[in-house]
Parts: sequence; C-alpha cells; structure tokens
Amino acid sequence: MTPRSPCHIHPFHPPQPVLYHYSTHPPIPTMTPSPPTPDPPATTNATPRLLNMNFIKFFKVFLMSLVLVMGFVTLAFMDTENTLYQGPLEFFKTRFRTFDDSSEDLIRVPEVEMNGLTTTNGSLPHGIYCKCRQVDRRASQYTKSQLDTHLNWLNLSIKDDLSRHHPNIPTELYYKACQNKACNLLPSIFSIEWRNVHWQETNLDSESKLLLYSAFYDPNIGGDPSVRVLGVSKSRDPRRLWCHIWYNHNDPPLVTKISDIVHLDYQSKNSNRQMPYLFTCPLPPDNLQLPVAVSLLATPCTSATNLLKVIGAKERNLSAYVSGKAPKDPHSTRTGWVPAVCGPALYYYSNDFSWRLVEWLELLRAQGFGKVFLYDTDVHPNVSKVLHHYREEGFIEVTDYNYPPPYVNEPSIRRLWTLSERQRMFAQENVYFTDCLLRHMHQYRFIFHLDPDEMPLLINHTSFPEFLDSTLSSYKKWYPGYKLQWNMFYDDLEPRGESAMLPKYLWMLRHSRRPTDNLKASPGKYKALYDMDTARGVFSHGTLMCTTGWCSHGSMAIIPLTKAYLGHFSKTCGENCKSESSTKEVLLLHRYKLQVSEAVKKVLLKLQLL
Repeated sequence: MTPRSPCHIHPFHPPQPVLYHYSTHPPIPTMTPSPPTPDPPATTNATPRLLNMNFIKFFKVFLMSLVLVMGFVTLAFMDTENTLYQGPLEFFKTRFRTFDDSSEDLIRVPEVEMNGLTTTNGSLPHGIYCKCRQVDRRASQYTKSQLDTHLNWLNLSIKDDLSRHHPNIPTELYYKACQNKACNLLPSIFSIEWRNVHWQETNLDSESKLLLYSAFYDPNIGGDPSVRVLGVSKSRDPRRLWCHIWYNHNDPPLVTKISDIVHLDYQSKNSNRQMPYLFTCPLPPDNLQLPVAVSLLATPCTSATNLLKVIGAKERNLSAYVSGKAPKDPHSTRTGWVPAVCGPALYYYSNDFSWRLVEWLELLRAQGFGKVFLYDTDVHPNVSKVLHHYREEGFIEVTDYNYPPPYVNEPSIRRLWTLSERQRMFAQENVYFTDCLLRHMHQYRFIFHLDPDEMPLLINHTSFPEFLDSTLSSYKKWYPGYKLQWNMFYDDLEPRGESAMLPKYLWMLRHSRRPTDNLKASPGKYKALYDMDTARGVFSHGTLMCTTGWCSHGSMAIIPLTKAYLGHFSKTCGENCKSESSTKEVLLLHRYKLQVSEAVKKVLLKLQLL
C-alpha cells in the first residue's frame, strides 16, 4: 500500500501531467529544402497597399499610446489618497480575486483523517481536514498548574487574568489540551511568534510578514458563515494564506483558503506603514459548532506560528434588546434595540482625564446606552481607577491594546508618535475601531463609535433607544450606519447662566454654548452608529467593508440636524466667537443634569478624586 503524505488532503486529486518520452515517439522526418520561390511581379496597385500598411502602423502606435495612458491613469488612481477612488478600486480588485485559481477551496469532504485511518466524525462540519496524531503537550502539567494558580490581589486565577489581559489567546483551549493528548498540529503557546505583547506573526513569503491581532466568528446573516481575522502588513498585496479552523484540541483542523482580503483604510496603500487588513476564512454551510481558534499559514497541514481565539456567537445576546427577549425575526425588527458605544484606545498617560471620563460615562448611561467598550494602552493612574470602577460595576469592558511593531509602545514616545506620524496613526486606529465592532457584534446590534469629547444631542427624544426606534422606523431600507453631524462646543466659550452654577467637574454640562451657524457637511465631520448586521470594517468616520464587500461611508444614512447631532466638546474658537450674536445656548444635556451630577459626585468621592 502506498504510504500517505503527512499533509494528505482527501479526496482532492489534481490532474496528473502527461509525460512524453522520446523512445515512444517516431523520429522526426528529415525535410528536404525546397527551391526558393521567386518574388511575384510588381503590380500596378502599390499605392493602396502602401496606404494600408501606413494605416496599420498608425493603428498600432495609437493602441500602444492608449495602453500607456490608461496605465498612467491607473497608477495615478492607485497612488491617490482621495476616498472617491478607493471604493471602485477595491471593488475591481475584489472581483478579480474571485477568479483566483484555488480549486482546493471546496469544502465538500465528510471524512476526517486520524492516525492514517479514514473515519466519519459527525461532530464536525463536512470539509477538508488535515491528518494529525495525538501527542502529549510539552510541559502540560506545569502549564496547567500555572494557569490554576490563584492571584490573591486580583482574586483571579492566572487563567482568568490571562484571558482578560490577552483577550485573543484561546486560553481555555490550551487548558483542556494540558489535561490529555491533543492534535500535534495545534500550535503550543511557546511556538507562537509573539510581537509587541498582543501580536502574532506569520510569513506571507520570504520577504513579507503578517501580524495578526484578533479573530471573530461571523454568522453573516443571509450568506455563508466565516471567520474574520484582523491583522496588519506592509505588503501592498498580501497573498491568500490557508486557514486552520479549530473546534477542539483533539480533532484535526478544518482547512480552508482565505476567500477575501480587504484593505481597511480610506488612505491609499503605502508599504512604508503597517496597513490594516481583514482576512475572511470561509466556513461550510453546515457549520453547527462554533470555532474556538484559527491559525493562518502559507502551507496547509503544517505547523503554524499563530493561534487566535475566535470570538463571537451564532445568536445575538439578549443584552441587545430592551425587553431582554429576542423577537421572532430580530433582523427585520426596527424597534426595541439597546445601543452600545465603542470608544478609542486611551493613551492619556500624562493627562488626568478622570473627571471628564466619569461625566462622559454617566451621560451615556443617562441616555440609555447599554454598555461602553474601551481600549487601554497606558493611562494616568486616576484614569485607571475610573476604568477599574466601571469595569467592576459592569458598565464598561476594557481590552488591552498595543501597537504592532515597528511602532514604539513606550507611552511618552507613543504620544509624540500619535501627534507627528498622523497617517500611520490613522491606519492603526482602524484596527481597534474595527476590532471593537466585531468583538461585540454578538452582544449588541447597534454600536456607536464615540470619543470621550463627543456626546449625542437629541432634539425630540429623551433617550437614545427612543431616538433609535424613531430613526429606524422612518427608513424603508436598512443602512450599514447612521451618521450624526458634528457641532462644536469650544473649550474657550465660558459658561453662562445656569450652566455657570454647575460644579467644575461637569465639563459638558457647563459648556453649553456653541456657534450659531451649523458646521458645513464634510466626510470628516460625522460619527456613525453602525448596524452590525451589515457593517464589518470601519475607520473613524464611516464604513469601509460590509457583509457584501467594500462599502464606502457614502452608503450610510445621514440623520437630519432637526432630529439629532453630535456635540464635539473640544478645541478653541478664538475671535470668531467673541460677539454675542455668534453663539447661542444649547441646554439639551441639562435634561439629565440632576441624575448625572449626583452620579458623578458619588463616583469621584468613592475613588477619592474629588
């Protein structure tokens, strides 16, 4: 019996090439040269023939010139940073990728290769699997005892603490693998190529690297499910890698090939910076189990240098509904939704932002937001106290984050980097903006991206769930996002009237004056509430990717200023706001004045920040 390769994939058999041997073919006959053919006699219609030849030469030159012009125009479009061209370019690139020669992508084989035997495993979805052997994990007993160690000062085990601070490690999978044998293809925690604490590296080719941060299960309502993997690379055209999808530590991984790669940036590609990408690993339609981990690698059924926890669920949590109960058809229901907020990666290392952070969170709570999701790099000790308080209370979730190499993560230098390396910083923002939405899309359907100096101002409603019900009911179609326009409440506009009587720790409630004129509409002057049934990749002000592929920020709906807008409490106005007629009082946030002022004071006193 012919031995099988350790990387055998069953039952795909590529066509065998036909081998030709000289010994099996007759010799080539010797050709006798024929006498030269005399030139034909000259004809009298030489002029028309000469004209035809000149026309052919002219046509060839014209075609070559046209090709050169089109090439230069294409290069110009590819190098531009104008978002007008990014959507069409990504659309065409995505369409061309669908013709990629990858017949092995098919997911159609119901057998699993185990220890050289072909068996049927009904607990796994039908698909292509690697052959693997059961082995003992290196240092398994040490690993288990270490993970079980209790940290008294945190009242957590190391396993739980690791899950909190390393949110993308499949800690539970490793813990179970330590208790008995596991598939030899499962990467050990020691074989992962760690970079800058949270990032895992894999090779695209001999010259290019890919750094991976997180992975998510996408149920993809109305389509086939998938695992989305978020990473960065300096490669302008990353190759399509293979995916090892893990359902447990015993069985071999399901093998699929990446079906789609989307560049998550409104800026054009530039190999001088780490560019964010979202990779899609397709799953079989009969995928009943939830994947627990995924690896990306250049060659299937070999050892991987990365293993990411797959985050998500097949059904949305009940936290998404005001009633606490899921409706019969949650994807067409337009009322009864609880909104959530995704904030930025906090880098207030040298700035005590604690007062303003507490007020911001309490205003969001008063407006009816269910939860706030934040990212922590390095913050002031007082800000850390605030984050710990609200995390223990359950109103916020905090994900630890570090920027990928070669970017520095020393907090003082990183703050300087965010101010001076703006294009690199904007590209990296898209990583944690998108990560936040995908990480929590199974908890909430509608998620608003807001910074701590921004607050929705509702004209006709007292709570955001009521405003959301009204907004969704007013549209006949669904949009990937709903944009609220900025209006500025400048720092140098001193409080007047009843606002001036409020305590100084209530910054937004005190700064109730804004310019009389509304801001002119501009792509950078909006923030969006995203529908996570559709949105998949975003930048600071809009969508970049939807479940249907590339979708620009122009695909979102714009909320009229007569219904709501976004207060931006930042910057200075200067001479433009000196006259009485240039500003006006807006007291919309004062409807929450009593509730918020009492809550803020209570928290600040408890944390000894007042």
